[in-house]
Amino acid sequence: MSQKAVWQPNLLELPERPGVYLFRNARGEILYIGKALNLRRRVASYFHRRAQQPTKLRRMAARARAVTVCETGSELEALLLESRLIKQETPPFNQVSIQYAALPFVKLTRSEPFPRLLLTREFKADGSHYLGPFPRLESALVVLAALQRLFPLRTCETPIVPGVSPPPCVAFQVSKCASPCVGQHYAAAYHSHVEDLLALLARGREAIMQRLRMERQRAADAMLFERARHLHTLLTALDEATVGRPLALLPVAYRNIVVLLAKPHPREHEVVLVRDGLFGGKLSLTGGEHDVERLQTALTRCYLPAGPLSMREGDAVVDELRIVGSWLHRMQRRAHWVYITSQMTPADVLELVTKAMASHGDLGSSVKNSLPRES
Repeated sequence: MSQKAVWQPNLLELPERPGVYLFRNARGEILYIGKALNLRRRVASYFHRRAQQPTKLRRMAARARAVTVCETGSELEALLLESRLIKQETPPFNQVSIQYAALPFVKLTRSEPFPRLLLTREFKADGSHYLGPFPRLESALVVLAALQRLFPLRTCETPIVPGVSPPPCVAFQVSKCASPCVGQHYAAAYHSHVEDLLALLARGREAIMQRLRMERQRAADAMLFERARHLHTLLTALDEATVGRPLALLPVAYRNIVVLLAKPHPREHEVVLVRDGLFGGKLSLTGGEHDVERLQTALTRCYLPAGPLSMREGDAVVDELRIVGSWLHRMQRRAHWVYITSQMTPADVLELVTKAMASHGDLGSSVKNSLPRES
């Protein structure tokens, strides 16, 4: 008696391109969703080395009777599409990422007359500055503690009327709050602290680390050894919490980055646009005569001052921030980043990007050379 044939897809029909694949059963129901840089090779792996697959995936492959694919053109787009489809379809063999995780952010409020630093799990388009999302609550707490140590912003939620209400609390007595409630002079000083914090955040992780080192040295020089020890502990914890994650201390609204990825031909580039930490578009440049025009159009559309990405909020946006951030971290050694500031015109952006493409040669330069620097 012949053994029943095991179903396998026709691999020659699958593209060798990035994308998302969906395994389906005999009724067409989705069993599993995955992403791949090479769809043909990834799908083949489920059938060429069955014994090496986890039990769950072997069971899934045994029930599969069809596979459909969606080409995306890039790994990042495949990651984003996979996440959206898993949450939309909730396949039985996908156990991860079915629900949106309420990840923590450190938030600097901007809608209040006297902004506060606080921890939140809600990401809103309210004009505030958000650092994150952080993978763990502990990391967010360390960042919050470090910034509160550098800038004595209030923690109370009471509406402030300088010189009237509320009365100064213990935080004012122990110099842990700039206390705008005391009077107009203190209120003006408070706003200076906020502006200094914004300027520091705009320069990113290394500037914040350097500021902590300077504060630690000042404390040691003044023989305030307990304060110096505390700052050293905080500095070490902050370094550990954000190591390898250069965007962790850059506000989401400042994460405007053009990512240049090398292709085999010297004049070819894949350009990925990141606006407010979210995917803003992609184009492939092949060295053709219209490349500059296409690049200029894409950059102008993405980085206009009032682009549509700026108003997005909610769980799906937090998930995209997480995915894009993780992808950027992985691309640090394979890509060149061009950091875009709000002061640049579209012409400035085009000049920066074209110069980077013409001069970088090997695209393995470190990201820290392109991130904002302390002036």
